[in-house]
Amino acid sequence: MRTKSSVSFHLLELFIFGVIAINLVYINILILKNNRQPFSFGTSAFTQEQSASSADVSADKTDTCGKDCIKDIYGAIYEATSSSRSSQDTVLITDTQRADSLVKEYFVSFGSGTNATEEWTDVPGLSVYVDSTKYPSIKKVTFEASVQIPTGNQKAYVRLFNATDKHPVWYSDLFLEGGATQLLISPAIQLDSGSKLYAVQMKTSLKFETNLLQSRLHIVLN
Repeated sequence: MRTKSSVSFHLLELFIFGVIAINLVYINILILKNNRQPFSFGTSAFTQEQSASSADVSADKTDTCGKDCIKDIYGAIYEATSSSRSSQDTVLITDTQRADSLVKEYFVSFGSGTNATEEWTDVPGLSVYVDSTKYPSIKKVTFEASVQIPTGNQKAYVRLFNATDKHPVWYSDLFLEGGATQLLISPAIQLDSGSKLYAVQMKTSLKFETNLLQSRLHIVLN
């Protein structure tokens, strides 16, 4: 059962909502009557004459811009947006070039293979053409190889061979003794000028199979 206080509060709420709804309807009627022109509130009434005069001025200003005027406005907007897009594209290209200029290291991969010979032999498929002139300002080049001897009781050797000029790449010789896999890194080597075919060669001391897990050139620029 509702108490008297709750009923009175409910009636008060209904009264407030009713007043708000009536005001909204009244304001909409005034807007439609004045052709949707702005109006201002006075202390007790609307300044309708000022609203009507400002509407006439606005209409006159709008009518002064014909088709040619509107065309010029759209043209100016298009040129402004096109210029903005071009500026953004230029910034993106500049950022990309700056990122490329930060690259100071390159890796040229030869791949993996196996060997079980007593003499230096090319590892099948492990040869790559490298053009030293495409790497300006070279600071250091090393030959790297990961080698594993499954039996663990022999020595295994790896080197880089210049197949174009028919000579080993000086200081590229690497060797491993024992069974644990190791990453071997040569001292600094010198690449011959121009495009040359470099091949990976291997040999073993006891002709047991040796695994070459990876081999590559590591080129560092200034």
